[in-house]
Amino acid sequence: MAEGNEVSKEELKKALKHLEQFYEEVFLELSSYGELRDLYVVDNLCDHLIGNVYAKFYDEASALKAYESLQGKYYHSNLVVEEFSPIVNFKDGKCFKYEEGLCEKGPYCNFLHFKEINKKLIKLLKDEMYEMHPEYKKNRLNNNDNKFNKKRQRKHEHTSSESSLDRYDKLTRKRIIHKWNDEYISNKKIDEKKKKEDKLESHRSNKLQKNHKNNEYDKEEKYEKLKKKEYEEDLKKNNYEKYDLKEKSKSKMKRKNKIKEIKKMDSNEEETISADALK
Repeated sequence: MAEGNEVSKEELKKALKHLEQFYEEVFLELSSYGELRDLYVVDNLCDHLIGNVYAKFYDEASALKAYESLQGKYYHSNLVVEEFSPIVNFKDGKCFKYEEGLCEKGPYCNFLHFKEINKKLIKLLKDEMYEMHPEYKKNRLNNNDNKFNKKRQRKHEHTSSESSLDRYDKLTRKRIIHKWNDEYISNKKIDEKKKKEDKLESHRSNKLQKNHKNNEYDKEEKYEKLKKKEYEEDLKKNNYEKYDLKEKSKSKMKRKNKIKEIKKMDSNEEETISADALK
């Protein structure tokens, strides 16, 4: 039994050494692309978690650089498959029961089981990273200073000379707050008035446009009606003229026929008179 226990301890030591070597290699490789904040090695055996390593950088640019440069690379004849993790805070995804040794599912749990890494090793690796890349600290300090200055500018913009109310009495504070409320209400009323005026103006402009269109349409209709009337009047006139001509022609024909009849009558009378004379 003693020999078995000794062997198991030796195996544990070897496994820890391999884990530390792996952690060191991965940490130094990823730190070459940007300032690395945290690195976690997963101990789960689920299909979607086995062999996963989560790296957290200080900025998105370095994470993107690592993502692009690791594409198509191999680690011990295994292709590295990189993805952007949806987990921002790893505390939300880890299994708290695993840390207490109470996880019933064991390595097949769907929550993250992180392997324990020696804190001294992590500190040494971070020191080595800053020795190899001293610009990381400078960049981070500059970024923090810029963020702090921006926050101060925003506060200065939002705060006025009367905003520091601590140095005033209760009455003055109340007066100042009253003033702010009145200003806010007055500004709100002015905005509402402007909105109403804009609506009225838009309504008027739309009405004018409609009236203008209607007037143009009415003018066109009137012009067309006038044209129709003129055309109808012309038609009527022409018809009347034709009718008059027809009537005139008829009256002429009648006259001619009457004259012919009268002539015939005269000729017949003359013939009868001549016949009587001969007798």
